[in-house]
Amino acid sequence: MAVQSPSLWESLLEHVEIARTLRGLEIHYDESECTGAWECYAVCPVGCWTPDLERRKVIFHDPERCVACGACVLQCPEDAIRLE
Repeated sequence: MAVQSPSLWESLLEHVEIARTLRGLEIHYDESECTGAWECYAVCPVGCWTPDLERRKVIFHDPERCVACGACVLQCPEDAIRLE
């Protein structure tokens, strides 16, 4: 009987969970500081940000998908995003 290897998505999720555990970091977003530059949306490798065109803000959604890579933190011109 052949052993079925995990799918690419399952492997990615496992690695994300390991990285989160090792880092112990989470995104903290202060919406009041956001000016709608949407740089976080543009650089997020897993799509955790969505532009809110009406309010000229971003919405941080699906935090469980976040890999805590810090790309959004580095790109935010208003320092509205922290990785702690």
